[in-house]
Amino acid sequence: MQRFSFLHLPLGKDISVDEPSFVHQISRVLRSKIGEYIILFNGDGREYIYAIQSIAKKDIELSFVSDHEGVGDPEVSVRLYQALPNKYEKIEYILQKWVEVWIREFIFFRSERSQKLVINDRKIERFHEIVREATEQCSGNRVPTIAFLESGIPVPEDGSSYVLHTEGQESEHMRDIGTDRGSLPVNIFVGPEGGWSPWEISRFKQEHVQCIHLGGRILRTETAGPAVAFFLIQK
Repeated sequence: MQRFSFLHLPLGKDISVDEPSFVHQISRVLRSKIGEYIILFNGDGREYIYAIQSIAKKDIELSFVSDHEGVGDPEVSVRLYQALPNKYEKIEYILQKWVEVWIREFIFFRSERSQKLVINDRKIERFHEIVREATEQCSGNRVPTIAFLESGIPVPEDGSSYVLHTEGQESEHMRDIGTDRGSLPVNIFVGPEGGWSPWEISRFKQEHVQCIHLGGRILRTETAGPAVAFFLIQK
């Protein structure tokens, strides 16, 4: 069944949807028929099955059938702390691919070697739409949050924290770290294209953030995250 997200719409009852993009998708793209079933979700962790009652030019009438707990979100909760990359396209790629492997929170911040990208409201709106669409596509039920911080390393107080680092003898191999399949998140720090500065590595060590590496391979800032997150979730 086709899935659709309506993040601000109460579900679990008969509804009428007049959102133009949804009407177009049902009537013109999917060419759905009356009586067909679709799945809706609004971020509360459940999936709601609806039957199409009528298809009009400007709205779609839906009849509530049943609901159930979603199974698309893994038990391990991963939180990404991503130093801003040098292109907007990389932010979009990071959001899309990290959602697919299940990241609960995205926190972007300016590291010492980050490029000076201007993140305006229009860009942020676009980023939220990418996350929503990616959640819809990958069978997720809880839409991740996004935050942009101006400066500084935002070291969290909860969960286990790890920073990806390619240098130094104190770095631990990723295969040796564990995960907590409970309520506490796993916090992953990914640096920009130029890597972390010596001061930032020193700060991580002061805050007891464990440095980890990926062996002899050095991944791009936009691809390191999905690889690490998928490994931790599947471990």
